[in-house]
Amino acid sequence: MLWLCQENLRKSLSWRVSAFACALLWLASARATAQPGPFVPVASDLLLQGRPAEGLLILRSGYQNSPLIDADTLVFVGANERNPYGDVLTVSVGVREPHGWGSARLGRFLLSTGAVRPVHMDGVTLHARTPFDTHLELFGGAPVVRELGARAFDWLAGGRLSQRVLEERVGVGVSYLQRRDAGELAQHEVGADLSLRPVHWLAVSALASWDMLSAGLAEGRINAVAYASRGQVELHASRRVASRLLPATSLFSVISRAPSSELGASARYRLFPRLALIPFGALEGLDSHWGYRATLRTVLNLTAAEGGRLSLEASRRKLAREGYSAGLVQLELPSVASVVAHASFELVASDHPDGRGAVWPWARVGASYPLASAWLLSGALGWRASPEYKSDLYALVRLSLRTQLLSLGASQAGLP
Repeated sequence: MLWLCQENLRKSLSWRVSAFACALLWLASARATAQPGPFVPVASDLLLQGRPAEGLLILRSGYQNSPLIDADTLVFVGANERNPYGDVLTVSVGVREPHGWGSARLGRFLLSTGAVRPVHMDGVTLHARTPFDTHLELFGGAPVVRELGARAFDWLAGGRLSQRVLEERVGVGVSYLQRRDAGELAQHEVGADLSLRPVHWLAVSALASWDMLSAGLAEGRINAVAYASRGQVELHASRRVASRLLPATSLFSVISRAPSSELGASARYRLFPRLALIPFGALEGLDSHWGYRATLRTVLNLTAAEGGRLSLEASRRKLAREGYSAGLVQLELPSVASVVAHASFELVASDHPDGRGAVWPWARVGASYPLASAWLLSGALGWRASPEYKSDLYALVRLSLRTQLLSLGASQAGLP
């Protein structure tokens, strides 16, 4: 592991930035005492697949439990023969006013605010709240480029203004986003969002975003959830126009730019203390084609406590000419000698196989075992058949570490 970090620190700018952020976290704790206080947790996940020179390493760390400051970093390495180096997904430091009147975050982070689309940016966001529960959020910076690459006149900016009234039963907000690539206008979007809680058992939320470049709706969604003592019912409707949501340079815009719609309902009803019934149904539209999706799932908890369950699911989907039916069985056994075992089996039957096989099976068995208080070892063995593969056997091994790197003492001179 040390060799991997040294090589990437030498060859990748993003790894240097991550190391610099971790160094700042360490320096921030240099004046700590042995008293309990804010801490710096470190977590890592290593996932190996059954092909040579392929794997996934995720490193996470953060500075938490402080009323004034927090920091986090997430480093991702997807290794193969063509790309042995990693990249930093997030590395940021946040400060906040202890009474909740304002906060700020600086660095690389993923920002999702209001009705406009989420943005992955290198920059800063500022948030302020008034005594009247009015919130103002402003952000600006540059769109993320791999390994902090150079950008020519690329920037984005926007904000959100929101207000909550009637003891937070009603909330409204308006959002704005502008993005430029090489100085040219690439995204120009406004949006509005609404949340309602008229009674304790009903919650309603809605949002809509408008693309100002093409003068059309980019996305609209509405959800209503009704709660009861033994379950809940949800109604939802959505409309998304991919050509207005995806940048013109996105690979997905080449695959499909068609608008999609969905109108559906789902529920969760507890028949017995350990048995739940979960139905789902929806009408789906893609461009000028219409279809439906229906699922019925049951979940049986094997014990009164968490840790063991049996799930049965049957589903049917039809859209234009394509359609399939599927059945799924999932089993998770309660922990025995600290070992948690799980298994699943699925069958998918296509309406029009076209010589790709009438039924596609998929099966997987696995288990997890805590090696120590901070280490978790997981493994799985799977087999599948699909339209692309007549037979594919694969194995997954995951080794996870979560520990507390530094224990920070009580603040000195009012500083965290």
